[in-house]
Amino acid sequence: MKSFSPIGRRLLLGAAMAVPFAVRAETYPSKPIRVILPGPVGGLIDIAGRAMADGMQRELGQPWLIDPRPGANGIMAGQMFVSAPADGYTLFFTVSGHVALPFIMKVPYDVVGDFRPIAMVGISTALLCVPPQSPASTVAEFVAYAKQNPGKLNYLNSGNGTGAHLLPELLKIKYGLDITSISYKGLPPGVQDLLANRLDLAMVSTTLVMQHVKAGRLKAIALVGPQRLAELPDVATMAEQGVGDIEVRSSLPLYGQKDLPAPIVERLNKAVAATLADPDTRRRLEAAYIQPLPMTPAGTAEAMTREHDRLGAMIKQLGIKADGS
Repeated sequence: MKSFSPIGRRLLLGAAMAVPFAVRAETYPSKPIRVILPGPVGGLIDIAGRAMADGMQRELGQPWLIDPRPGANGIMAGQMFVSAPADGYTLFFTVSGHVALPFIMKVPYDVVGDFRPIAMVGISTALLCVPPQSPASTVAEFVAYAKQNPGKLNYLNSGNGTGAHLLPELLKIKYGLDITSISYKGLPPGVQDLLANRLDLAMVSTTLVMQHVKAGRLKAIALVGPQRLAELPDVATMAEQGVGDIEVRSSLPLYGQKDLPAPIVERLNKAVAATLADPDTRRRLEAAYIQPLPMTPAGTAEAMTREHDRLGAMIKQLGIKADGS
């Protein structure tokens, strides 16, 4: 009987253990895929996930089940996800702010190391808004207005570490402005005060304020996003106005567990790319002001690592702490 060296036995054992993974990858998926997301029904991530559902089911041959789990700044959803098996049947769909969590609070998992990037779905646009009574129609004009009125202007802060908080604070640093943060539990109540002319500036998701802007109830002075919107062709992007360096965008990455086999990652990435190429899916996303942005797993990983480092540096520079701390 032929004997094997210890190294040979380990190689044979490794090959034998790899077979089930290869078989699973070839037959994947064979049952519905659950997509956990850290936001409420009707929120940005939920809308984006459901916009992708028909296309992903068509590409994968299995239902794409959206499972919103709001609460605790996404930590509850993250814990549920990381405890699930790394078999491709439980995924995590979130926003780029996910990678900033450890800079503002204690997180019971590694926001980078425990999440394997699969694909990027897109970028959600936002509008930097002022009341219609404001003399500012551009970022430069708002800066001039704020400098003429030190300590008299304020802005909507929907939560420490959010884009709505970071962007005005970065404006303050860049231009030496004295404007006051007013805290709200989310964007909607703050938008009501902006409409009532009780706030002077707010960065708000486009979906929340587009109708107000089109009706003249609010004025958009900049678009936070990669390109102008067809509905607001006269509103220039932050980059076009020379302030792209302080832009805080909300991109939408899809993750698997850290040990998810590479063939399954590739299978899912191709399905996302095909779904984003579908005209009906693109219409659904664009109706929610989400600009599709397909990326490879490596490209998604690079983008989220870069955002982790960038947001971390911003938060440290600003000395931001968790809400209530």
